[in-house]
Amino acid sequence: MAEIDTENVSKKELSRRKFFILISGTLSSFIAFILGIPLIASILGTVSKVKNKKLSKLTRVSTIPILKPVNLNFATTKTDAFIKSVEPQDAWVIKRSNSDITVFSPICPHLGCRYAWNSNQKLFICPCHNSVFDINGKVISGPAPRGLDTLPKKIQQGELFVLWERFKVGIPQKIEVGD
Repeated sequence: MAEIDTENVSKKELSRRKFFILISGTLSSFIAFILGIPLIASILGTVSKVKNKKLSKLTRVSTIPILKPVNLNFATTKTDAFIKSVEPQDAWVIKRSNSDITVFSPICPHLGCRYAWNSNQKLFICPCHNSVFDINGKVISGPAPRGLDTLPKKIQQGELFVLWERFKVGIPQKIEVGD
């Protein structure tokens, strides 16, 4: 009868076992990497959205009348993957002096309707549910849970720039809504 070399057999089985452990570990790592790509992309996408916010040019500061709200139109550029789209927006601008300018979002914080300036009453009035705001954006009456939302602005070389943002409606806090 032939003797079986048990040391060689156990070494072969051990190396085969190590091989399968190595292969399964490599495949598991590869699958985890592939499944993790969407998570990494969403994290990087959020960072790039914050970084890609751009100011839009509204108008020259000298063309804005003092203490008379003006609704100004401008365009924002939105980038989604490789698609760039230009979206028209507007904002209410109130100039108290060349350096003291307030820019309001045109969207009522109650339910998202667009309000207008009533020059006779010198108030902003929302036609949807009669929310009324003074020239400083403070709620005078109505169901609006907060004052008018201000937009970030910058004055540079006599030009007024604004950063378009949307906010949640119907709540007392001013919370930005992602696009």
